[in-house]
This record gives sequence, structure tokens and C-alpha cells, in this order.
Amino acid sequence: MNTTANADAMTAILRQISLDWNRTISYGRSYIAIFFAYVPGFTCLMAATGSTLDSVAGAAIGGAASGFLMLNITLFSYEQMNNHHWMNGIVPINRNHQILGRFAFLIACDLVAGLEVAASIACAGTIMHEPVKVTDAIDFAAMTVLTLVLLNAIVQPFLYRFSPYRAMAAIILSIGVIVGTVIGLRKALPEFEKTVEQLAEAISRHQAIALATFLIIDVLALVFSSKISLHIYGSKDI
Repeated sequence: MNTTANADAMTAILRQISLDWNRTISYGRSYIAIFFAYVPGFTCLMAATGSTLDSVAGAAIGGAASGFLMLNITLFSYEQMNNHHWMNGIVPINRNHQILGRFAFLIACDLVAGLEVAASIACAGTIMHEPVKVTDAIDFAAMTVLTLVLLNAIVQPFLYRFSPYRAMAAIILSIGVIVGTVIGLRKALPEFEKTVEQLAEAISRHQAIALATFLIIDVLALVFSSKISLHIYGSKDI
């Protein structure tokens, strides 16, 4: 009985992944090409115009994070456009499987984003005649994946609770509050900036520990986010 239930659950999750994939590619090949080309193109352009490798790496991670985060929002927008009738027959069994399938699809996309960032930084390093070590490229890729997983975990309950546009407004407002708080603390407390610098130095010295800690935070965030999303989504009468 449990084996059958597990098989049905896995089938449902795979159906949701297939559904999200079909939604993603439904915008056409040009959209997919632009989506995957803009980060490498932008980072290589920065490298060719004399930017430092650190700034290029930051731009690559930020560009990939923003682009793949928008993909998450696009999936929810698509669901409300009534343009997915042609995908009838692959709808998941229940909302729990739908949420798990959405997270699985996003994590797969996050892994792709990590590879994209690593390749972009490696290409930029070649252009700048500053070869990037394999370990550094892996670190950049891991940081991209972990950052995106955390961002998606934070954003997901907003998207299940509100419309995509209202969710975006709430997310932007939250980011503004956080940034404003950090800026205020830096101005009001000189020790705060020194503490941040010390923390950054500690992370750079112990990258493996930092990544492991980040991974634990991501796992906890995913569990917490999925439970909140299920509670919100399950209470909707749709």
C-alpha cells in the first residue's frame, strides 16, 4: 500500500514538473535563448570593458538570481492567464504534490543557474587574462544555487497568498525595509559595519563551513516554506 502511494506521489510530482517545464518553454525558443544568454553575454561584456573579476562575479550571481527568480513569478502569472488548457491531463493529484513539484522544478532551475554563473565567470576570466580556479568557479556556482533556493523559499508563500503583482510589491517592499534597516544601522552604529566586515572575512576564510551553514538554512527554509505554502494554498477554494 505504501509503495503504491509513494509511486502515485512521485508520479504526481513529476507531472507538476512537466507542467512547469511546458509553461516555461511555451514562450518560445527565442525567450529561452535570451533567458540563458543574457548573463554570459553581460558578464563577458563587463570583462571586455575593464571591470574587475569581483564585480563581474557579483553581476553574474545577481543577474542569474534576478532572472531565475522572475521565472518563479512567471509560472504563477501563467497559471492566472487561462492559457494552459492545452496541458490538461498532467495536473497533479493534490496541492501538496503541486507545491513539492514546483519546488523540485525550481531547484533544478537553480542548479542550471549555478552552472551558468560558473561558465560565465570562467569565460570572463579568460577574456580578462585572469584564469579562474575550478574551486572558485564551484564556490560561485554553489553560492548562486544556495542564494536562489533561499530566495525562492522566501518568495513562495507570498506567491501562493497574493497575486503575482501584489506578491512582487510585497517582496520589493520587504527588500526596501531590509536595505533601509541595514543602511540605518550602518550610520547609527559604527560597530555594525565593522562586525559585517569581520563576518565577511570569517566567511572567506572558512568557505566550506559557510556553505554548509547556508545549506542547512536552505533546507530549513524549504521545509518551513512548503508547510506555509500548503497551508495558504490548501485554504483557497479554487
